[in-house]
Amino acid sequence: MLLGVHESVAGGLEKAFAHADTHADEAIQIFTKNSNQWKEPNLSALSVAAFRAAHAAWGGRPVIAHDSYLVNLCADRSDMLDRSRAALFAEMERCEKLGVSCIAFHPGAAVDMARGPALDLVAESLSGILERARGMKTRLCLENTAGQGSSLGWSLEEIGAIIERTGTQGERLGVCLDTQHLFAAGYDLRTPSGYDAFFSELDDKIGIERLTAFHLNDSKKPLGHRVDRHEEIGMGEIGLYPFWRLVNDARFDRVAGVVELPPEMAIPSLRRLKDLRGAPEPQQKRLVRPLELTPPPPKATRRATS
Repeated sequence: MLLGVHESVAGGLEKAFAHADTHADEAIQIFTKNSNQWKEPNLSALSVAAFRAAHAAWGGRPVIAHDSYLVNLCADRSDMLDRSRAALFAEMERCEKLGVSCIAFHPGAAVDMARGPALDLVAESLSGILERARGMKTRLCLENTAGQGSSLGWSLEEIGAIIERTGTQGERLGVCLDTQHLFAAGYDLRTPSGYDAFFSELDDKIGIERLTAFHLNDSKKPLGHRVDRHEEIGMGEIGLYPFWRLVNDARFDRVAGVVELPPEMAIPSLRRLKDLRGAPEPQQKRLVRPLELTPPPPKATRRATS
């Protein structure tokens, strides 16, 4: 697996590659725009050229773009649905210019809508976007969700249904698996049988060849808790075994796997993942974060009395 972290693009999109060199990334993820705003950036020819040059100098290794968190491809308001579709297409156009090969995106949330019709609407949205994007090399990759609230795409069945209902355009869809979201949704990869059963089910319901990227995150919350809370690799409820299996699974040798955590947690996690490659099965199921010792309060000094 090609391992890395989500890198900052503060100061310019091309800055991500300087961080990638510093952190010894083999793949990275970035935001190409502010993920919590609708406003679209105006990429100049100079900024595109700077990004492409920096990417080439970095060896042209995989770059994943994460789409805006505002996009909802099954929004029940027509204006919001149109805006979401336009935003995802704009992300595809931007990534095509930049040479970014994969966009990880969440399907959406079925607010005040039954899940069946919501899945149909996501598929309809994707079909239209992909039709407009004919000829583009950038691939849309459905990211599984933790199943929090009304979020769609938490199960392999729902992801498979979206792909199937997208019709002929669905052939162009990839999948990005988030390990924490899988665990939150109830998929347990912590045993050999659980790991093998999951990927057998994935191949049956989606097709393992669609697997384009991984988000490698441990979980703060227990199995099946349906809450999206990432933790440092090996420090959470998932533990070391699934990550050891993933980084040593020959099927994923050329697949990108990125950690989505703040730098102070992401970089130790990246080093830990690299250490697991080629290593024997870890005997320790879960790491323990060192205790932060609180220094004793200073002794009170008694004032001299006259």
